[in-house]
Amino acid sequence: MVQRRRAAGVAAIGFIALYLLVVHVLPIPPVVAGRFSQLCLTGVGALVTVLWARSALRARGRVRAGLFLWSLSGCGWAVGELFWLADGWRTGTAPISDAADVAFAITIVATPLAAVMLVGRPSASLRTLFDALMIGTSLFFVVWALILGPQLRSGATDLGTVAYATADVVILSLVLLLLADAGSTLRAPLEIAAVGIVVQFAADSLYACEAVAGTYRFGALPDLLWLVAWLTFAVGAPGRAELHGVTRVSDGGRPREYLPYVPFALAFVTGVAMQATHQQLDRVLAMLSLTMTALIVSRQMIILGDNRRLTRQLSELVDDLRFRAEHDALTGLANRPRFEECAGQALLPGAPGTVSLLLIDLDGFKPVNDTYGHHSGDQVLIEVARRLTAAAGPGDLVARVGGDEFAVLTTDDPRLLADRVLAAFRAAFELGGEIAVIGASIGVTSARPGRRGVGQMVRDADIAMYEAKRSGANNVVTTGLAV
Repeated sequence: MVQRRRAAGVAAIGFIALYLLVVHVLPIPPVVAGRFSQLCLTGVGALVTVLWARSALRARGRVRAGLFLWSLSGCGWAVGELFWLADGWRTGTAPISDAADVAFAITIVATPLAAVMLVGRPSASLRTLFDALMIGTSLFFVVWALILGPQLRSGATDLGTVAYATADVVILSLVLLLLADAGSTLRAPLEIAAVGIVVQFAADSLYACEAVAGTYRFGALPDLLWLVAWLTFAVGAPGRAELHGVTRVSDGGRPREYLPYVPFALAFVTGVAMQATHQQLDRVLAMLSLTMTALIVSRQMIILGDNRRLTRQLSELVDDLRFRAEHDALTGLANRPRFEECAGQALLPGAPGTVSLLLIDLDGFKPVNDTYGHHSGDQVLIEVARRLTAAAGPGDLVARVGGDEFAVLTTDDPRLLADRVLAAFRAAFELGGEIAVIGASIGVTSARPGRRGVGQMVRDADIAMYEAKRSGANNVVTTGLAV
């Protein structure tokens, strides 16, 4: 990929040399040289259209959309140059017509949209766009206050051409912000595109000055800079290797959150200095001030939305981690630590009612595991958890405390609950066409709060359970305080 781009760069340098030879060295009429210059600009715009469209066809997802928009940007440039050439074919110069302005506007709109599509997160894309608008508006405030406004008041005309240079500031700011956030994926094409936009800004700024002074002609220095800029875009078109498997630009390092406020602070200082020197803000500066205020408020709203989203995600993550820490991964029941915590709280002195513990061990579960495999055994455990939950009361806690051992903590009559549990095991378990009969041995113990601890209750219930198991399947043995 590096060799291909290096070869493309050499070809671009060769073309620039040919352009300089024809336009500035050979003794041909200036009008003819100007026509050649505009034809070159039209052709290089078409070249960018083709190269970036070809890259888009090799990509997927948001990257494909972003690359197609960059191709549309080149198409707008080529069409605009063609209209401009037609208007100035005879004289070698012409003001930019409305048709050319519309075509160039496509470039101005498509380029930042393409950059936005190449950002990983939509909210980050929107914030990056507002950051670019803040930078561009703030810089234009300074330029208007110090240069363009005084020129307009002195009688200069054709200041509308500065809109292109202003748009370049916004686009360049956007791409720089994108590069600050982006990872390594497609970073090289974006960096090359940023260089091209810098050259484009220089060309548009120089053209604005020459247009205001009335000295611009086809083939002048702005044309050369435009040619360099669009050849740079052509060289930066992503290749097949860079686009393999890419659907979006990966997020990179820490974004530069405070970068947009630097030019805003410059604009603020400029406005304060004008007021301190008793200069009035004209209508343009007033509108720019309102625009900057709206952009700052909008940006802060986006940041607040991002913060709320992150807080919600963090809360959901904490809840998920807490659930995982307190529940069995297979059955979704409370795990042993959660069971012991709840039992300890229920047995605290002063707690109401009598606390009963049912310790349940499955009968006939090991043959199911040995015969049908662990997957079938897991399905049995999940079904056991469902049946125990259905048998338990609304205030009872059902937990899995071992491989095939379960516990139910209740403040209701444990004998009735034990009967419901045994009834839940009367139905056979279906295992993919096979039938398995699983029983339950239940040890029950009860205690009043403050009389016994969790460990003692578990030991008593465990002794009762093993006694029930020795008595045969589906038996219940009760020990401890009678209820």
